[in-house]
This record gives sequence, C-alpha cells and structure tokens, in this order.
Amino acid sequence: MEEDELINLHFCLGVAIRNAFGLHKSDSELLAAFGVGIHPDDANGLIIKALWKRLQNGEE
Repeated sequence: MEEDELINLHFCLGVAIRNAFGLHKSDSELLAAFGVGIHPDDANGLIIKALWKRLQNGEE
C-alpha cells in the first residue's frame, strides 16, 4: 500500500484502533501523549502511519 492510500484505512483499522485504545475517552493517556487538542481520528491516523513506516523498513 502506498502512503497516500492510508486514508482508506480510516473507517476500518482507524476505528478499531480508536475503540481498542479508548482514544475517544477524554482521559485517554495515549491520546494525551500526542499533545493537547489532537482529535482521536488524527491520533489513529498517526498510529497507522507509524505502523506503515515500520513495515516499509522491514521492522516487526
């Protein structure tokens, strides 16, 4: 998958990440780690992109 196609994962993997890690909760420590005012959908996008980069580098 190309980087510009990652947006296609928003409604499947992105929602699964948001729900599994509680990013939609106001007291989410993971969401807070991204900084003040980040939206949960933006946070799960950053997680997906980081995972994609690791996979491109052959990391597990």
